[in-house]
Amino acid sequence: MPPQYSQRCLASIDRVARIPLIWCIAVTLLLASAYAQVRWSYVDTAVNLSAAADTRSWRELASDALTKSVEYRPMLDFSTRLAYRLLGLNLRAYQAIVVAEFALLLVMLVLLFRPTDRARAIAAVVALSVAVGLHTSRILFLFVPLNAYAAALLLVMGTALLVLTPRLRHFEWVFLPLTFIALMWLELGVLIVPMVIVAWWIKAPGTTWRSAAAVSAAFAVYLWARLGPGPGLGGMNSPDTGFGFSNLSQADSAALFGTMPWLFWTYNVGSTVMTVLASEPRAGTFRFVYALKTGSVPVWMWLHVVSSIGTTAVVFGALPGIRARPHRDRVIVALGAVLILAGSALAFLYTRDRIGLAAGFGYAMLVYVGFTAFLERQGQGSRRLAAVTLVAVLGLCWSIRTVEMYTALRDTAWDYHLEWNREDARAAAAQSPIVARMRDAAVAHRPASAEHDPIWTYRLFERRFEPAKEAP
Repeated sequence: MPPQYSQRCLASIDRVARIPLIWCIAVTLLLASAYAQVRWSYVDTAVNLSAAADTRSWRELASDALTKSVEYRPMLDFSTRLAYRLLGLNLRAYQAIVVAEFALLLVMLVLLFRPTDRARAIAAVVALSVAVGLHTSRILFLFVPLNAYAAALLLVMGTALLVLTPRLRHFEWVFLPLTFIALMWLELGVLIVPMVIVAWWIKAPGTTWRSAAAVSAAFAVYLWARLGPGPGLGGMNSPDTGFGFSNLSQADSAALFGTMPWLFWTYNVGSTVMTVLASEPRAGTFRFVYALKTGSVPVWMWLHVVSSIGTTAVVFGALPGIRARPHRDRVIVALGAVLILAGSALAFLYTRDRIGLAAGFGYAMLVYVGFTAFLERQGQGSRRLAAVTLVAVLGLCWSIRTVEMYTALRDTAWDYHLEWNREDARAAAAQSPIVARMRDAAVAHRPASAEHDPIWTYRLFERRFEPAKEAP
């Protein structure tokens, strides 16, 4: 092959690979513009910052974090205190951290996919849209004041990159501290353990038996800390959660499944898997089915369910030929499957959209490989035209769902503004100087009322509010 031709091919590949990165930049800037309107939250952030600013010494904080909290997240507690000591009430600094984490997660997906041709670039953009557009990803823009979910997912996705990078094989020791830090940060970190073990089992290029031993050792130390000097596993009861067409209180779930809790746990895990694969149920509640029964299904709900089911059908239609795919694709599918199954298992006690975050990113990994295989298998003529049309339609649907994140952030800004007008928020501000400063800063800036957005946004996008009724 002439060297000039090879250089042209490499240049073409580089240009194609830039497309997903350009998409990441555009989406990050779009969502950051809406995120800039979000101010302090009373319900979540005020409580955490007040605790971070208390008079406990670092030793007392360590004692409390390591022994007394049922939510065993000592690294998060330490980091929240440190962030407050360094940043104080600098709202923009906390938001910048969240935006940076979001952008880094998208870049990690691009590096994981490593698109090298047009089909892979298209599949990568669709997969990125899935990762952002899924309702499970809205938690990525929460800050209280740090975003525990985003940081934990960064560690999980960083692990995925490590096991796929052959030249990092000599640094396997990093899996031990990485896994331990992730476990002590948030329960989501436990996903690193099955990911690395499965990666070693399928001979991922960045792993050996030492990688599996390292994560297993970190998990053993975590269990010792949790079950020994830590708070143990007591208090792990199911709070209010969705079930069928309604919500169950803790007393209701105990009465219904007291002798067979595994049935309840199976439902919770299964509904979390399905909320990723089909966008139904939501938080354990079959909202789409109920809307069908009542004959009033909003457009956005049709968009969610149809786009998810259509995408899942393409993925599962393409994956039976996974053995013929390159080894990197097979590893990505295996890691994605671990995130979907193990990530959904974290919801065994109760269901929330946010618990499916890691499962949603695992689904995006399957979408990338599945759509790549689907596009590469098509021949010429009408069959290829039909395939390209289907991918374009699904890509458009997921693009709309990505833009929906913009309106979700606008709703969040308005919701946080309304929180500070509540009586309990006023009372808390009167008792705490920190809460008072947060309230003053939040009330001083009035975001655009989400209730006065164009009516079409309430039809096309899932909204938290109802449109305001205009005066006659």
